Amino acid sequence: MKKVFSFIVGLACCGSAAAQQTYTLDQLKQLAVENNFNLRSARNAIQQSKELKNEAFTKYFPTVSAVGAGVTMNKYLLEADLSLPDGLANLLPAGVSAAWPTNIAFMKNGVFGSVSAIQPVFMGGQIVNGNKLAKVGVEASEIKLEASEDQVELTTEQYYWQMVSIKEKLHTLGTIHQMLEELEKDVNNKVRVGAVNRNDLLQVQLRKGEVESAQLEAENGLTTVSQLLAQHVGKTNEVIDVSVPAELSNMGKADTPVLPASLRQDHLSALNATPEYRLLEKNVEVQRLQHKMKVGHNLPKAGVGASYSWNNFFVDNGRGSGMLFAAVQIPISGWWGGSHAVKKQKLALDDAREQLEDNSQKLIIRMNSAWAAVETSHKKLVIAHSAIAQAEENLRLNKDYYRVGTTKMSDLLLAEQQYQAACDRYTDAYATMQTKILEYRQATGQK
Repeated sequence: MKKVFSFIVGLACCGSAAAQQTYTLDQLKQLAVENNFNLRSARNAIQQSKELKNEAFTKYFPTVSAVGAGVTMNKYLLEADLSLPDGLANLLPAGVSAAWPTNIAFMKNGVFGSVSAIQPVFMGGQIVNGNKLAKVGVEASEIKLEASEDQVELTTEQYYWQMVSIKEKLHTLGTIHQMLEELEKDVNNKVRVGAVNRNDLLQVQLRKGEVESAQLEAENGLTTVSQLLAQHVGKTNEVIDVSVPAELSNMGKADTPVLPASLRQDHLSALNATPEYRLLEKNVEVQRLQHKMKVGHNLPKAGVGASYSWNNFFVDNGRGSGMLFAAVQIPISGWWGGSHAVKKQKLALDDAREQLEDNSQKLIIRMNSAWAAVETSHKKLVIAHSAIAQAEENLRLNKDYYRVGTTKMSDLLLAEQQYQAACDRYTDAYATMQTKILEYRQATGQK
């Protein structure tokens, strides 16, 4: 039974390991692009806009309609008694008098059918501008997809660096925990021989418990972020793990990352590359086309058409007739209210232009702020990088001093805490700088 149980446990462990997948940042971004719900919705919006554009194009073609009807009644719709008076019948020739109908009746049963086609000739520019408006809608949907892709990429990167940061903190905690275990053994031996006070051992054990509590909290946080990341990239049923960049895992030993020379952009020139600015431009174009359509709604409209109808209400074998026609519609009374609708739309166009100018300034301010955040995060990383070496040396010296009895246990544990804090600051600074760089790239329209 023990062998069977061990075999089952082994299979379960293998299955758990197989279910866990380790991804790089680029792999996670690709998964998010393929599976994220918001991006699928944005792509669906583009397809809807294209269908609306196709619908608008059909307005150029004739409008064809057909009508058919069948009628049956309990009596004739038209009936008349045509019997000749006796005196008049005697005056007519015998053949005519005999052939004269005594009564007539029409439309008791019958069918009717009609087909017509109307070709718009001039509709005040509404068809042309409607098609232009539909085209702008497609372009705006595509720009919105770009903005959604930027947001999904940023969220993916934020989740990724959260996981990396927690994993590195767990690694640091593991190193500290191992050091405390070794220190606990050393101090315990010294307590037995009376070389040190038992209070030193209690301090080590208390610090060890704090580290274990921090490990448990970090592991719970890692699990939560892993689940959020898995849902974000469409891998809900997987246990997501991430690979840690080599330059971060070798903290303190690798060179401090430098900012790429090509990262800094001219913010005024970069404005046109941002999806937010291009959407504002499309909004101005939409309002301009809608203003033209309002004007066109109050202009005369003309069209030509043809129709053909057939019925057998009056003739048993039926009768058909065709017709060609031209029509002009002039909305005379519509001008009264239409002039106000045109003015209202003109005000909306003015608002869109002012909004473009106002938000352009805000976008440039955002770029300036994003660049300042990049520089600040880089400076913090440089400081954190140098602090690791200092904290590491301070910890080494305190270990040596404690061995020879020239320092207290509290000083040694303080040096260990300072080393842990320095490592955590470097991890956080590195992750923050990577996120700030992406935010700046997106703010300046860089891909």
